[in-house]
Formats: sequence, structure tokens, C-alpha cells
Amino acid sequence: MQTEPVRFVHCSDIHLLDLSGTWPHELFNKRITGAANLVMKRRRYHDDTRFEAIKRAAESLKVDRLVVTGDLTNLSLPSEFRNAARALHETSLPVTVIPGNHDAYVRSAYKKGLFEAHFGEFMEGERPTEAAYPFVDRSHDGIALIGVSTAVPTPPMDATGEVGAAQLSALEVVLTECAAEGRTRVVLIHHPPAEGASKPKHDLLDRAAFAAVVARCGAELMLHGHEHKDMHTTLAGPDGEVPIFGVPSGTSIDERPGREGGFALFELGARTFHRTRYAWRGDGFSPVQAPLEGSWARSDSPR
Repeated sequence: MQTEPVRFVHCSDIHLLDLSGTWPHELFNKRITGAANLVMKRRRYHDDTRFEAIKRAAESLKVDRLVVTGDLTNLSLPSEFRNAARALHETSLPVTVIPGNHDAYVRSAYKKGLFEAHFGEFMEGERPTEAAYPFVDRSHDGIALIGVSTAVPTPPMDATGEVGAAQLSALEVVLTECAAEGRTRVVLIHHPPAEGASKPKHDLLDRAAFAAVVARCGAELMLHGHEHKDMHTTLAGPDGEVPIFGVPSGTSIDERPGREGGFALFELGARTFHRTRYAWRGDGFSPVQAPLEGSWARSDSPR
């Protein structure tokens, strides 16, 4: 049973770049199109120092945890994984991460398990099977952080994701168990799971199957990234609508409303939540909206 509010910062799609030690032959695959995009456009869209500022802001806000919902890298290069892991080690906060499509950008990185090898310590928790996902972090009283992976290698110009049948089956077990424990279930997923939230070639391929699991088992909150914009959608659960929130890229230098680089501050109570979005304002992050308040749609009885 939760007795004290739990506070955490949610950011996503930080896309930390590091090409050091990269050999030309490592780019002779899907990475060649991504590398061209980086050379031509990246400086207009991302600033890695913004993630350093996010970490400082999270520490100053004295939150309980930093959560990153995928796309820590650009091309899933070994140098990028090492660089992102160093960046996570440099905060005093507990960190939870899940992968995004850029973290499985090519099949070789996916098959070698580079994300899991570099970030395994930031995905600690119980697992219902021997697979890496889903995992459940129960380290906060009354809270279950549930990490789901949608990261699979795809062809060029394709940014789709997939949970997969095995992971969906395991997720159903996890959601049911955590409900029976009376925990607030916070599902972390990279691709938006709501219908119409992503365009074709950018969407969650088994979205309907994922939604069916949520309709049967429920959840209290879902967090995602991927679309690089502030988003609020819902999925139907057995006790009502489940709130879903996405954030812009944490390192974005876009100044369009809703796309400014930043993060969201969450405070989770036993029955309620507060969300405040922070965006870059020239020399630091500031709140850009009054806290959004909500409550959990769930029954008291185990399912």
C-alpha cells in the first residue's frame, strides 16, 4: 500500500550522438540514411547539453527517479550506447530506461542485445519469463514501473514498433499480479499505444493486441515518447479510461508549442496524479502549464 507520494521526471528521445571510433563499414546498412539525416539536419533539432540540464533539473526537484522512454541513441552504434550509459551514470538519481526504435536501428545491434548490455542496470526488476521484457520495478511503495519494449529492427524509412505475442502474454500476467497487489501500474512504452496517435510507418504494429490486454487487465498510467511532441491520449480499461502521456524529445531545440525540448514531472498518490510539463526557456527549464490533475480509474478488488 502506498503511503507517500512518489515523484519522478519523465523524458524521452534524447538521441545522444557519439560517432567516435565508428568505422565506415558500420554505416553500410540502414545507418547510411540515418547518418545522412544527422549530417544535414541534426544540429537544427537537437542539443545534447539539454539532457545534462534535465538531469540537473531532476536533481534540484528532488524527485525519486528519472524515467527515459527510449531512443537514447540515433544509429544504435556501440559508441552511442557507451556515451548514453556514461550520461546516465553521471546522475545521483535512480534511473529506469526502455528502448526505442533508434536503439534497435539495425539488426546487428538488436541481435547482439547492445541496449540490454549497456543499460541492464537501469532496467532492474522482476521478470515473469527469461526474456528481458517486460520487467517490473517494485522499489517504490505501492508503485509498479512496468517496462515494455517495442524496439525491433525495421527497413529504411520505417519507424514502426512491435510488442510481440510472447511479451504481450507476459505483460498480461504482470498487470494482473500488480493489480492483485494493489499497486499503481505505470507502463513505460516507446511507441504511442492509442489509435491514431502515430502515422503509418511510424506506428505500433500490434497496437490493437496491446489495447486488448489493457482492456482486460487495466493500468493506471502509461508513458511514451517517439512522436517528439506533448501528447495526452487514453485507452479503455476495465474500470474506465487509462491516461497516456507522451513528451517531446528531451534534447529538442524546436520552439513550436508542444514540441519544445523538456520533460514532465509526475507526482503519484495512492489515488491521484499530478503532471507538470517543463520546457526549455533560454537558460533553463520552466513549467509551461499548471499541473494537470487526474485520478485512477480502478476498482478496489483484485481482477
